[in-house]
Amino acid sequence: MTFETWLQMRLNVHGAQITEDGVIGNETTAALKAFQIARHIKPTGIADAATVKALRISSDQRRRVPTRDVPTQTMPPWLLEMNRRMGLHEGRDNRALSAWLRFGSFLGDPAKLPWCGDAVETAIVKTLPDEPVPSNPFWAQAWKTFGIDAGGPLVASIGVIRWSPRAGHVGIVVGYDAKRRRVHLMGGNQQNAVTISSFPEDKFIAYRWPKTFPFRQYPALRAGSVAPADFAATR
Repeated sequence: MTFETWLQMRLNVHGAQITEDGVIGNETTAALKAFQIARHIKPTGIADAATVKALRISSDQRRRVPTRDVPTQTMPPWLLEMNRRMGLHEGRDNRALSAWLRFGSFLGDPAKLPWCGDAVETAIVKTLPDEPVPSNPFWAQAWKTFGIDAGGPLVASIGVIRWSPRAGHVGIVVGYDAKRRRVHLMGGNQQNAVTISSFPEDKFIAYRWPKTFPFRQYPALRAGSVAPADFAATR
């Protein structure tokens, strides 16, 4: 059982009626906020330590789920959401990809328009509905002011690339190759699909973290061989 499914299961134990599908979206966020309000916890809609502790207690206050039985959260919700779309291609999977991108602002047909910013925005708004996003999320470099400074290529931070004054790329950091000085990004419009690719570290201008979600260290994703990418791979 994943942490996300456990979270939904425990919310249902406490009276919520949500789908236990492991997807953290508006339904789960609303249930979390309702639970937090009922337990006098700040209603952030995020499963922080205080909320998880309260969820471990049974609805009749008599039993407590042992800490060892709480699954580890291996990805924050926005990275999990992007990971669920891995492999979607702008041509082959155009209908499914477009339907997903419409959860955000949606620039248009991903086969005709750049959609890296569109993909990041969708992952954020689906899982962190209270998180402000750039006014023009489609321009990759606009994400350099998103949230707060992550201080470096922290796993799950939003990595922003500048190719030129007008051109850029944005994705979610999933690893860092210190030897080759390359950052691994999971994102859209990478070889025309949602993939994991590596980019030169010196092209990054920002690493940002959602201001509504607490900092936490997450493990790097094991992606096997990660293809190197450059400007041409993100056009």
